[in-house]
Amino acid sequence: MWLSKTISKGAADNRAQKGSVTISGSSSVEAQSNANAKSLNTYAPYGYASCAPVGEEVIVMPSRDGEVAIGTKTKEAGLDAGEVMISSLGGASIILKNDGSVIINSLEIDKNGVIHSG
Repeated sequence: MWLSKTISKGAADNRAQKGSVTISGSSSVEAQSNANAKSLNTYAPYGYASCAPVGEEVIVMPSRDGEVAIGTKTKEAGLDAGEVMISSLGGASIILKNDGSVIINSLEIDKNGVIHSG
């Protein structure tokens, strides 16, 4: 028992960690967690691309090829269960509503393609 506890204390902590983006650009992302993670690869669902701004909270996870960032913390958006929002730092947004409508900034397009001004 003592031996296994002593060995595990010396082992590196390979769990995912919260970090904060310190440098962000099209070719480089760095985040500060327990250590400064440089040149992070970032992962998202297929078809999505983003560049997290400095200060955003990310999950930094170890991998065989070095540390990776696997996402940013979701912000409160007032969505109902099952709804999706895509937004930018500048305030542009697209919301996919459960009733089949889409809201682009404040312009609503219902599920039949009829545009309603917001």
